[in-house]
Amino acid sequence: MERIDYKKLGMEIKIRRLRADISQSKLAKQIGVSQSHLCNVENGRLSPSLRLLLSLRRLLGCTIDELLIGADTESKGKE
Repeated sequence: MERIDYKKLGMEIKIRRLRADISQSKLAKQIGVSQSHLCNVENGRLSPSLRLLLSLRRLLGCTIDELLIGADTESKGKE
């Protein structure tokens, strides 16, 4: 079993948030955490809970797999 790369996960969350044109503070409010907590998740300093991942998935319009594995999944599936 592979370990989760929290820096990569955080970067994927940040990229998807920016693509959705949502500020960090707005997304934090929508998922019920502080802005500093979301910042720490995006920077890989904190690991998100399953509840948080489920909320992010819903608000960012992606799957948990896409958050965990990143955009690599989309390109690998097309090869």
